[in-house]
Amino acid sequence: MMRVFTAIFIATVFNTTDVECKGLEEADFNVFRFNQCPLASLRIHLLFDLTPRQCAYECAVRASCKGAGYSPGFKCCEIFDVEEVNSTNSDDRRCNFIRKSDISAVEVNTLPII
Repeated sequence: MMRVFTAIFIATVFNTTDVECKGLEEADFNVFRFNQCPLASLRIHLLFDLTPRQCAYECAVRASCKGAGYSPGFKCCEIFDVEEVNSTNSDDRRCNFIRKSDISAVEVNTLPII
């Protein structure tokens, strides 16, 4: 029951209806930018209750992902279709941005674009 309320809260805070709970696999990564997140309008998926390594994995296995933002306070992962974050495409939300190219290779088939 708590997960349902958490999902509703996160969907409200991050202004999205696309909320998933995944993340059984992990991948190694390097953070490209600390405390800077792309605009929410550039997000293609929002996942919650993940570790940073699970977030990196979710990006690695999605063909549409070019970068992921991990918010430690919410334990949520935002999947983006942009690979750079800078002052022109970011907002005041805080996350650690990981480029797909900075994620170690994982041996899985990528998920189709949804």
